[in-house]
Amino acid sequence: MNLYEFEGKQLFAKHGIAIPRGIVIRRGDTVSDVFSAQGGSALGGEVFNVSDVVVKAQVLSGKRGKSNAIRFCNKDQGVQFVEDVVAELFDMNVRGQYVAAVRIEEKLDIAEEHYMSITYDTNRKQPMLIYSAEGGMDIEDVADENIVRVPLDIRDKKLTADSQQGIEDALKEIASHLWQVFLQEDCRQVEINPLVKTGEGEWIAADAKVALDDDAFYRHSKEAKARAAEKGQDPNAITDWNEFEARTMLGRPATEREVAVQEIDKGEKYYQGTAGKYIEMDGDIAVLFSGGGASIANMDALKQQGLAPANYTEYSGNPPREKVSALAKIVLSKPGLRGLWISGGVANFTNVEATFQGIVDAIDEVKPTYPIVVRRAGPFEAEGMALMKACAEKNNLDIKLFGKEVSMSETAKVLAEMVNEQ
Repeated sequence: MNLYEFEGKQLFAKHGIAIPRGIVIRRGDTVSDVFSAQGGSALGGEVFNVSDVVVKAQVLSGKRGKSNAIRFCNKDQGVQFVEDVVAELFDMNVRGQYVAAVRIEEKLDIAEEHYMSITYDTNRKQPMLIYSAEGGMDIEDVADENIVRVPLDIRDKKLTADSQQGIEDALKEIASHLWQVFLQEDCRQVEINPLVKTGEGEWIAADAKVALDDDAFYRHSKEAKARAAEKGQDPNAITDWNEFEARTMLGRPATEREVAVQEIDKGEKYYQGTAGKYIEMDGDIAVLFSGGGASIANMDALKQQGLAPANYTEYSGNPPREKVSALAKIVLSKPGLRGLWISGGVANFTNVEATFQGIVDAIDEVKPTYPIVVRRAGPFEAEGMALMKACAEKNNLDIKLFGKEVSMSETAKVLAEMVNEQ
């Protein structure tokens, strides 16, 4: 799960990394006098008493400055000007992202801008500390010789001297704090850009980019906090991820169906496969994809045939029947559907029969009347296809079944023909 800037900064502050004083404005909130001490405190933030503020749209995409989603306001312009800016940001679509909130914070007196992050390197299969004295820009634009990259050992609970080579002495403590954020909060990535040195010599995280590892949700819940308390540990050391606002990859608030799908992988069999990936879209063709890059290619294939997907969904890792059934029921519950495409490549170890049984359970309950196209292959595919045929006869379905002899994109064309013939 990717966090908004203000959520990431909450984690930074929790682990001792300084952040700018600021407040978060939600839709419908009234903007008080953010320049005065009373205004900041009235909104539940830290005391301001400043002459200049920065107003930032809270979205999950980067490059907000280049998208005019970060504005600067001063006391001479007045509070009404700030209110107008906040309203403008809420009305914006920032690189396809819904503006979830607006953060207003003190404008920093910037003397230097640096870059620091810890991210998981999939090639080395270990975390990597990345540092550059050239912050405030995309790290991809910084010359390679100006970037320090240090591999980290996940077994080290504290950074060693070797793992901080090339980092300024003044920043080694911040690097240590950032490592604690990465470890204790189960992150895939933590990034500060820019890491600002103020005119007074303070080091402050002016921005925050944090991505959490979804597979660690069971360690960040009310139940986890309760277990810690039973063991005599500090439950407040555990961040309850359920307190973060539900969101999708599109950045907007999650719909009821999206929230429901997020619960699928949190049950008793959380460790068995994944079936909790669902993004609701504006189209009317339901999709049930299975795993990997093929799912993205299938979305393109659907659009090339003139069809609009009702959702993006995939299951992977050999999930049990119960998980796939729960996912399929939610996918099929969207009103106004005109078709269903069940598609996936040739599975290596996913049990096609078991996953198809889950889909059949949902179809038996929903009893769709629109066309259905199935393309799948892999272990127990014959048994899975037999289940689908029996389901079609039982529910009088308009369905066509394909194996690996027909490409996935070809079956998208078949579905388009069936839908257009209705």
